[in-house]
Amino acid sequence: MFARLLASLGSVAAAVGLVVFGMGTAFIEPDDSLVNLGIILMVGGVIATVIGGLIYRASLNASTAANRTTSQG
Repeated sequence: MFARLLASLGSVAAAVGLVVFGMGTAFIEPDDSLVNLGIILMVGGVIATVIGGLIYRASLNASTAANRTTSQG
C-alpha cells in the first residue's frame, strides 16, 4: 500500500514541479523562488516514484515467491 502511494504521489509531485518551474521561467525576469521550488519538486518526485516502484516490485516478487513455495509443498 505504501509503495503504490509513494509512487503515485511522487509522479504527481514531479508533474507539479514541472508546472511550477515553467511558471517561474515564464516571466521576463525569472522568479528564483518558483524555479527552485519547481526543481525541488521535480527531483523529489522522481526519487519518490523510483523508490516506490522498487519497493512495490520487491514486495510483488516476495509474494510471488511465497506463493510458489506454498503451492509446491
